[in-house]
Amino acid sequence: MSKLSTKLRQRQSIVPQQIIKSQLLELPVDELEKELENEIQVNPVLEEKSIEESRSNNQIDPFPDQSSYELFLANIPENKDITDDLITQIDTSNFDEKSKLVGKEIVFNLDKNGFLDIELDLIADNHNIDIQEIEQIRKEILKLNPGGIGSKDLQEYLIFQIGDSNPLSYEIIKNHFDDFLSQDKDRIKESLNCTEQEINEAFMIISDQNFSPILDNDLGNENVLPDAIVKQKEDKWLILINDRLLNKYQISQDYLDAAMNSNSSKEEKSFLKNHISAAQNILDTLNYRSNTLKDVIEQILLVQGNFLSNKSEFLNPLKFEDIANKIDKDISSISRVVKNKYIDTPIGLISLKSLFSNALIKKSGKAASTNELKKVILEIINSENKKSPLTDSDIVEKLNDRDFLVARRTVAKYRNLLNIKKVSQRTEK
Repeated sequence: MSKLSTKLRQRQSIVPQQIIKSQLLELPVDELEKELENEIQVNPVLEEKSIEESRSNNQIDPFPDQSSYELFLANIPENKDITDDLITQIDTSNFDEKSKLVGKEIVFNLDKNGFLDIELDLIADNHNIDIQEIEQIRKEILKLNPGGIGSKDLQEYLIFQIGDSNPLSYEIIKNHFDDFLSQDKDRIKESLNCTEQEINEAFMIISDQNFSPILDNDLGNENVLPDAIVKQKEDKWLILINDRLLNKYQISQDYLDAAMNSNSSKEEKSFLKNHISAAQNILDTLNYRSNTLKDVIEQILLVQGNFLSNKSEFLNPLKFEDIANKIDKDISSISRVVKNKYIDTPIGLISLKSLFSNALIKKSGKAASTNELKKVILEIINSENKKSPLTDSDIVEKLNDRDFLVARRTVAKYRNLLNIKKVSQRTEK
């Protein structure tokens, strides 16, 4: 009992189990292992098994109260997840219920940098609401934290940040954005009749702004440890979850024995009860994480199997909501499971999140993904006459011939996302 007494004197506190569960669900496998190693330092009841014990066939029981855990995930935001934080802000806002639904769809359709990655027309159709009303709701979303979230593009985001703080900077971004991107100060100076010093100060103010609502901290997937491996065998998919941590940890038998010892003091029993419960929650969560990840991947493969097996160039439309409905989970649970996870596939190591794509409806009524639209736009521009390149309106007409009915602004948006210059900058002499 001296070991237990020492631990009691140390009085190390336990992180609330709800937070631990939420964190473990969204961590990739390499970070998960580090977190568990840290937890061992805090909770002496949790220990790593010996090699012999790890090789045994003892398995952890399934999560004992899955419905309660789902309820928790649906209502407790995880501080590190910006999507969850935005949803909480919407839920606690003065929006009516319809506006909250629209606001959430906007949030779930942000790209990794925080820009809107769906046409407002699609949201309007989904909710049978006038597009002007959708736009009003989006303008309110811009005011959430981080400010400017849901901006349509960089130009709008810069305008949002600058506001009325500097009229010249605002004017440059509002009406001379292309010249700003090309750093054509002389052209702007001539148009606005301002001095060299004024233009330099305005450019400095613009350069001091953030260039995306969410800073992208993705360092690439080099040396990323996959959370799962998917292989195809005889037209069937095999899913191998990297769950080596499932059977690596256990509750210390010494502490279990101490909990049953009638000689243990009331303080010792309370200590043991709390820490054993915390350790069991972690082991249960590891099992739940593995099962849920497998369920999510199974559903993704049903939709994106052809893409992952090189039978299709394009992703099919797929949203978090689609998976949530199929496996009866909350959307926030799917978001956590997908976040930061990579899988090893026949076409390479890719992130789970990259397999989700928004839907577009073609003239024929068929669904297509935004990835497919980008691909077609790129093909059209690559095949154009470089001495007389296509305008965005020309591209709209060619897309129309290929079953896509989109607006000119949509073409401009995806052309910018593909880092393709406007027509005047693509002209070859």
